[in-house]
Amino acid sequence: MSIRIPVSSLVTEVLPDLPRGDIRPALEPGKLFTVINDTRSRAWCGPTAVAAITGAPVSVVRDCLRLARFGSHWVDRPRSPPIMGTRDHEVEHAMRSLGFHGHWQTVPGNPTLAAFLESRQGLLRTHPTIIQVTRHYVAVSGWLFCDTFTKGEVVDADDAPGRRKRVKRVFIVTGRSAAVTDIPRK
Repeated sequence: MSIRIPVSSLVTEVLPDLPRGDIRPALEPGKLFTVINDTRSRAWCGPTAVAAITGAPVSVVRDCLRLARFGSHWVDRPRSPPIMGTRDHEVEHAMRSLGFHGHWQTVPGNPTLAAFLESRQGLLRTHPTIIQVTRHYVAVSGWLFCDTFTKGEVVDADDAPGRRKRVKRVFIVTGRSAAVTDIPRK
């Protein structure tokens, strides 16, 4: 089952530097960012997928995931807790903290990634998505793909590694708003 929303009702945002009444789409279809890993450690799949859609560096994304997992008092710990395996609600919280809104959708039948990419319709084809394939997260927007196995580089979806993996759930980004400004940093 796919949800269809007319293009005229897509979420838009008013830009402060433009004259009043000028609006632009909040989301750019078919756009992913090359991941900037500004940490000294490996970027795992959850932070990589969020960073590919938002354009935020991995250090900021990991702080958002720490906020989701440990609360605002994680900065009181002697060391920053590592972020390796992430969960759906943590990914959603990080996306919301960075100003991207959406929802999770279960994919019936668990198709392979290749079959899922070919059969997408509506929002799944036009909006950026984070796809969970067997407890691993990848970012897809249009026919662009980004993953830890591509080392954070954006590649064509036809060249995506792991196309035989089974798709479990999809986080569809449906809108944008202002990012949370008080993300605790160490």
